[in-house]
Amino acid sequence: MFHFRKSTSSSVDKGWAWVVLFGCFMEYLIILGMFKSFGLFFVEYQKKFSATSSVISMVLSVQTIIASVLSIVVMGIGTRFFGEQSLIISAALFGLSSSLGNAFATHSSVLFFTQSTLFALTAVTAHTPCTLILGKYFEKRRGMANAIANVGGSLGGLALPPFFAYLFELYGLQGALITAGGIFLHFIPIGMLMRPIERKATAVPDIDEKDNDHDKMVNGLSDKKCSSNDRIKDELENEVREKLSAKRFDSSGNSQQSISSTEDDRNIQVKPSKLMGSLANISVTISMDGNNLANSKLEIDKDIDHSEKSRNCCMKFLFTLFDFSLFKNGQFILLISFSVLVCGACSIPITYIPPFAKDQGLQTELIGILVTISAASDLVGRFLFVFIADNKKIERRHMMTIAMVANGATCFMAFISTNFTYLAIFGILQAMFGGVYYSMINVLVVDFIGLEKLNYGIAFTAVTRGISIAMTSMAVGILRDTTGSYVSGFSLMGVCSIVGGIILLFKPCVST
Repeated sequence: MFHFRKSTSSSVDKGWAWVVLFGCFMEYLIILGMFKSFGLFFVEYQKKFSATSSVISMVLSVQTIIASVLSIVVMGIGTRFFGEQSLIISAALFGLSSSLGNAFATHSSVLFFTQSTLFALTAVTAHTPCTLILGKYFEKRRGMANAIANVGGSLGGLALPPFFAYLFELYGLQGALITAGGIFLHFIPIGMLMRPIERKATAVPDIDEKDNDHDKMVNGLSDKKCSSNDRIKDELENEVREKLSAKRFDSSGNSQQSISSTEDDRNIQVKPSKLMGSLANISVTISMDGNNLANSKLEIDKDIDHSEKSRNCCMKFLFTLFDFSLFKNGQFILLISFSVLVCGACSIPITYIPPFAKDQGLQTELIGILVTISAASDLVGRFLFVFIADNKKIERRHMMTIAMVANGATCFMAFISTNFTYLAIFGILQAMFGGVYYSMINVLVVDFIGLEKLNYGIAFTAVTRGISIAMTSMAVGILRDTTGSYVSGFSLMGVCSIVGGIILLFKPCVST
């Protein structure tokens, strides 16, 4: 087995960091290029399986949901126990299995496993670890590094669709999918480049420190309940004594028959109904022989200790999966709210420009030109953003606010986009401003919650991204069916983008 040495803090912003950036560039090119090529496969799947649009669309929806859920698991557990290198290399196997499964599938239902599940695993195990390790290798140039990586995604979206269209003509769907499986195998050398980096303790707390923080939070809950547990046991013992005394004396104060210690002694059931939590179900059986009181107390201690151990194990697992203390961080909540509002407005418009152009009476050839222009504009916008990403004269959140407000204003251009010229301007501006979100969101996560919790931030932004896209798509579809036009849908996205951009300005007013 090959062993690669770790990088140290001396590689931050220089040295091996540029090799890592190249690997991330290639990973973005493959994954995002495959995402943007799905429309071509969409048509081919319909032909092969004679499936309706709704079935293939559902495959994509399920894929988005699974990817969102897996993001939390991979970032919370996968990167913690397996490391970024292993996950990225495993993505090659998932991608190969997905492509081969799609190539030899005999029914559209198989796609719910091969495409929805396996491709979601491929995307999550490749994309999120690359994003995480890129954030660790860059500090002063983090904005520029993320922008360059996203250029790879734009280049993939521009290059892979025509490449697969050529493969369809040359080898058919099956041959194109087998070739796609070979492309996914490039994640093996990419993963080998992603060697881990050991940052200084002041910059990134190590895993043990994070474990201690989680243990303190979990044990803190137990410490708070320690005194209450002792009080509970005392109350139980007192209640048992009272029951025993009540059995020895009747209401007139006369002594009852002697309590025998034979096997037919009756038992007294004590149920602490006033207790809370997991102790509410404790039922203690005490023999009328007072000598068994010590045994009863021992059983109570065992039940409480077992309950506390089970609770601690569950809490540790949950804190491993996700750091729930982030929900007490006002700035994290602000960032998540921003992501839910603007992500759909940055992702969905490019999807609905072609059908919107069709409603305006444009020919298919002109619609194809519109899509190409939008993809090229996205690439140019990412290149331009590389040079301004780490500008020290303006804060990153202010840059994001400007871009999101401009993106929202662009969406309102739908009111006047009735011909090819206006639609082309619409597509160019939306691609340039909307792409800023994907270039900067990971940088903003570090600015808002810190580098040590970047993995949790990336995981949750992936979840909010899926939620935002799903909700926005549904709303746009409903508005189109209701009003007969996509204009109202674009207006909704414009409002969401502007509001989301403005709320970032309230960061100084929100406590951490």
